[in-house]
Amino acid sequence: MATSAIETAKQENGSKVFFESVIEKGREPSDKEMLKIYDGYNSEWKETYRKQTNALKKFLGSNKGYEYSRDTGIMPYIEDLAKKTGGVSVKDRWNPMDIVLVKKNQKKVIIGTLRELTNIDGIPKEANLSLLNTYMKEALQEKILIGVSLKAISKTKKNANAELANMSGDKTGRVNIDLVSGSIKCTLTLGKKYNYLFDTGELGFDMQTESGGKIHGQSRNFQYSKARNVIQTDLTPKGKDSGAKLGKVSSIAMDKFLPDVGLKRPPSATKHPHIPKVGQWTENDKRYWIKLFNKLKNSNVIDFGEIAVYENNIKIGTSFEEILENAIIYETRDMDRSSAGRFSSKLIAMEWANCWVEISKKKKLKEWCRVLYYGAKKEFGSSNGPFLKIY
Repeated sequence: MATSAIETAKQENGSKVFFESVIEKGREPSDKEMLKIYDGYNSEWKETYRKQTNALKKFLGSNKGYEYSRDTGIMPYIEDLAKKTGGVSVKDRWNPMDIVLVKKNQKKVIIGTLRELTNIDGIPKEANLSLLNTYMKEALQEKILIGVSLKAISKTKKNANAELANMSGDKTGRVNIDLVSGSIKCTLTLGKKYNYLFDTGELGFDMQTESGGKIHGQSRNFQYSKARNVIQTDLTPKGKDSGAKLGKVSSIAMDKFLPDVGLKRPPSATKHPHIPKVGQWTENDKRYWIKLFNKLKNSNVIDFGEIAVYENNIKIGTSFEEILENAIIYETRDMDRSSAGRFSSKLIAMEWANCWVEISKKKKLKEWCRVLYYGAKKEFGSSNGPFLKIY
């Protein structure tokens, strides 16, 4: 279609004027009007614009009341956000939209939402871009903000097609989500439910969406039969409005957030320097975990449950040191096939407890919950924006 950036601008502005006239005014613009916009306008271009407009109208249905933007208005505003807050260097590599339609009666709200989404402290640029893309998906689905990419249309084709692009993943858009207060549990009780085992091997927590949907999260070894294994964080929706099935949180998503708050993602139990192979514990290893527990025990963020050891329903210990010593004995003697797996999982859960405490100190819990949510949806690293392709 175009041979230069200047020519492209003229042609695309021609599309913009044609769209607005037909959709909002119910008439095609005159040749005189179009020649003011694009001096190369002719009968062939008129036919191209008609095909483009018919495809757009079919997508919009009865919707109208839009502002049409290219060189001014919301389109350059979005491009600027993507570059400054999302790390986009070349606009078309992120989103090839040529024209943007925005509902006039919702423009202020949309701009405010875009500004809020891309101005969250502690969120890296890749995450900002992902949040921007996710919101634009929702807005495109609702037909209130529509980026349109114009492709060449064959002269032999009677009609142009309209097709949504980069709309995979969550179509419900941005979700406001936060931690349920008092929900983080890293229960250290040993042997009360099952002899020789921690009641759970996890750090558990609950999050809630603004619409009341509940999501339960757990960080643990998902195969306790392995003495030392990878620890993953999994999110499970509970209740209405919590969204579609989530899953394991992407480590990439976590690794993009944690360094910005001075943290690293805890290693797997196989790589932790103070989780030795079964039967090879040292006093130095023990001191590490005792020190960590003493640091966390008075936190009002984590619930460690009853600090106790039970055998055959009889309490035999009431300190963390006794929990640690007995857990080491149980895994060394292989008292249960999952003794070692639950034990090492619980230790890494304590490292995650430390992360939650530190994130809380920095007042970043809401941002962290959002990272977990989008990381579980595998949308966190998405770098391509959604658009309507007319071709």
